[in-house]
Amino acid sequence: MVRPADNTADRRLSALEHACRGVVGDRLRSVSVDGPDHSGTLYRRSDLEPGTDGPVHEAMVEGATCQSSVFADGGRTVCTFENGYATRIRVGDTDVVATTDGIKMDRDTELSAAVRGVLHD
Repeated sequence: MVRPADNTADRRLSALEHACRGVVGDRLRSVSVDGPDHSGTLYRRSDLEPGTDGPVHEAMVEGATCQSSVFADGGRTVCTFENGYATRIRVGDTDVVATTDGIKMDRDTELSAAVRGVLHD
């Protein structure tokens, strides 16, 4: 589906996808957004089947307690899951969940800053 260039929400979603992919690179598995402007998968790496990380995204948005929490602060939670790491970043009433094969804490901090930068614009 082609997104209209004049739609602010679509431009923001595109910027969000590019920000996540730019920070995490090839280790990024998927990105989902749950907020007033969009709810669903924003990006899924081409080698993954549709819905592969869906349960992880849903659990993170619902605020499920991580079995193995790596890091949590006021608006960011990083958890391990069977295929890598899941990061939830909450900005206002929007949750962004990114799954990765692996992530270093400095990259996670950059990912959080990138997501917040896009959503606060």
